[in-house]
Amino acid sequence: MAFGEVSTVIRRPAEEILGFIMDVEAYRVVDPRLKTIKWVRRGHNETVFRFRPRLMGLPGPMTTQRVVLTPGERVDISGEPSAMDRVAVFEALLECTADAGGTRVRRRLEFRFARPLAWLLDPLFTRWLAKDIAAELGRLKAHLERESRP
Repeated sequence: MAFGEVSTVIRRPAEEILGFIMDVEAYRVVDPRLKTIKWVRRGHNETVFRFRPRLMGLPGPMTTQRVVLTPGERVDISGEPSAMDRVAVFEALLECTADAGGTRVRRRLEFRFARPLAWLLDPLFTRWLAKDIAAELGRLKAHLERESRP
């Protein structure tokens, strides 16, 4: 399994942070992996969208993701079942907890690759995700804290 996990404190309430990630079109500002969004469907505490991700700077396959909100706490992101599941499965989360300086945000992404590919892709993706998620959270923090200034 390839994964990356980073946390930071953002001086904004959890509801605002989680609301921002639920709006995938707006979230593209801080997450360049959300390259081309084809469509978005919103429901109560759920967003489903189809897009072509950018992974390590390269275009990935068209995929459909489901983002599920647990109000005030977290969002869980997973791929809709597809033929690509035989090659790789993706899951992610963004979790918020109260912190003295604001809200502690923990971001985790993981890819589970099929055995023939895992030995090659796991270390490669793990190194990339460590840097990529830290950069994403830095952009998220800067964006949300900049918006909150008078």
